[in-house]
Amino acid sequence: MIKHISLLGFGENNMVKMVGNFEVKDWSHWKKMFDEHSGPREAAGIKTIYVGNELENPNKVHIVMETPAADTMQKFMEKPENAKIIEESGHKRETTVMSVCSD
Repeated sequence: MIKHISLLGFGENNMVKMVGNFEVKDWSHWKKMFDEHSGPREAAGIKTIYVGNELENPNKVHIVMETPAADTMQKFMEKPENAKIIEESGHKRETTVMSVCSD
């Protein structure tokens, strides 16, 4: 039996994939802060599947994450304590493009 898994995360496997890219001021600094902030992401149910940067533009980040729901990442980024870390990391939020995908 095939079960439909909604883009919004309904069904038995309620995880969705977030595929995105954005620019940072400095890859090394951003990646260090990203790695150091893994605990709060994991506590929010956010799993990093892939994170890397472009060879020709090292400050262009590409990321794939798994989240419990389509709005998990947005809610996480809006929390003041996380927004502060994101800003300090050099993430240029205005360049962020995220897509919510199903498996």
